[in-house]
Amino acid sequence: MNQRDFPAIPALLPPDRRAFFGGKTMKHLTLKDIIFIMLIALIFGALFVGTDVIYAPLYLVIGPFANEVLFGLWIMAGPLAIAILRLPGTAVIGEVLAAVAEVLFGGTFGAATLISGLVQGAGSELGFLTLRYKNWGWPALISSAFWVTVVSFAYEIFKQGYIHLALPMILALFCTRLVSDLLFGAVLVHYVVRLLVRAHAIQPA
Repeated sequence: MNQRDFPAIPALLPPDRRAFFGGKTMKHLTLKDIIFIMLIALIFGALFVGTDVIYAPLYLVIGPFANEVLFGLWIMAGPLAIAILRLPGTAVIGEVLAAVAEVLFGGTFGAATLISGLVQGAGSELGFLTLRYKNWGWPALISSAFWVTVVSFAYEIFKQGYIHLALPMILALFCTRLVSDLLFGAVLVHYVVRLLVRAHAIQPA
């Protein structure tokens, strides 16, 4: 094996289990892919730090809904990475590395960002996993947005103290997050990928 090539998850599986991935052996994660993920992480890490500037004043206006309105922007690195590279695991890698970049850039939320990045990446990944990594378009992006909302909200309902709120308020916060995740994590990611395809920067799915 070339030292610059790392096997994707399905390549490590026996043939009978590779059927889960559509009966195909997925391509390998190359050095170019790793660099691409790191570039995505750096861009979004800087973007995440930038949102810290507007989070505080927005919170003064709309309270906890500030977190939910911006949440879709915070989860974009994961679905964008996996939609571009089409490799299992890259949603988690992309989101975690973006969280690392945010910490390095001096993000307000510090090391706790790393745990959030892992949770958000896992949620995004789950959306593609449920479709057995056979789809990289609208169905997968919508599934990813849904699952990252469910997984992250289940985690933050305790972290953010939402569990102490009235049920209608909890539902309103959840729905706001879902809409934000759909807009940023599905719609915007879809058009970014399409733009990259038109620019011949990546191959169409």
